[in-house]
Amino acid sequence: MPRVAVLETVDDALAAAVRAAAGPDLDLRSAAGLDAEGLAAALKGATYAVVRGARLTPELLDGAPDIRMIHAWGTGLNCIPLEAAQARGITVARSPGLNAPSVADLTLGLMLAVLRRIPAADARLRQGTWKMDALWEGARDLSELRVGLVGVGAIGQAVARRLRGFGCDIAYTRPSGPLDGQPGWLPLEGLLESVDILSLHLPLNAATRQLLGAAEFARMRRGAVLINTSRGGLVDQAAMIEALVSGQLGGLGLDVFDPEPPAPDNPLLSLPNTVLTPHVGGRTEDNLTRMVGNWARNIRAHHAGQPIPASDIVFSG
Repeated sequence: MPRVAVLETVDDALAAAVRAAAGPDLDLRSAAGLDAEGLAAALKGATYAVVRGARLTPELLDGAPDIRMIHAWGTGLNCIPLEAAQARGITVARSPGLNAPSVADLTLGLMLAVLRRIPAADARLRQGTWKMDALWEGARDLSELRVGLVGVGAIGQAVARRLRGFGCDIAYTRPSGPLDGQPGWLPLEGLLESVDILSLHLPLNAATRQLLGAAEFARMRRGAVLINTSRGGLVDQAAMIEALVSGQLGGLGLDVFDPEPPAPDNPLLSLPNTVLTPHVGGRTEDNLTRMVGNWARNIRAHHAGQPIPASDIVFSG
């Protein structure tokens, strides 16, 4: 039975759900802690590693010589030492597109929550305030707005499908140019200048890190809303906070931060025009079943010497 190090801390309920989704023929060992000691203990004797939020370092790989494959829980590879894994002949795989429905749903939820000030209305009502006329000044209908998508992979396209149901005017950008048969492409500069909501759907890498900074926020329509359910590092956080305070950004919906978790004194936590969630875009029961089922199948196939879907392979060892 292959031993699998799941580099994530889990409580009993989550551990049971993961075991049920993975099946009985994998020996799953979750990390007792996300420090180097806890991760090393989980990796000891394992032939497979599943990486979620904890960072797997080359040094940790040095102490886990039996690892044959590293599988990302989802699609993100920023916590996997790709060069070190390739140098050691370790296969790296991921689960592309499976979390798109969950992240797209949260993206729409953040748009609606920011535009309609849902958390603030909820808080006021719980405090005993019923009449809130002033609260709704500036509230917007999503269906009347122009939305710009930065990135149109599986998640971006899932967001676009949902936005069409609201009757939104959708524009998008991506580095490689327009999608075949899909109108609305603009260069990033044109997108920034023309949309009411900007939603980020890109991986974090050297080319996309701090894609949005002070100059980009200055280009945006005053009062536009920014939504980020991708990676916190796509945005210069200091410039984003300044744009919020000045009113250049009218609202912000964030599921991701840089760094994570945000410090207790981070200004974002106290600004009134923000809706914040703790990186929960893919954390639904439905997505757990999809994700765990996929990496478990791939590990089982690899262990049996069977092929893994080419779309899931980053590189083979």
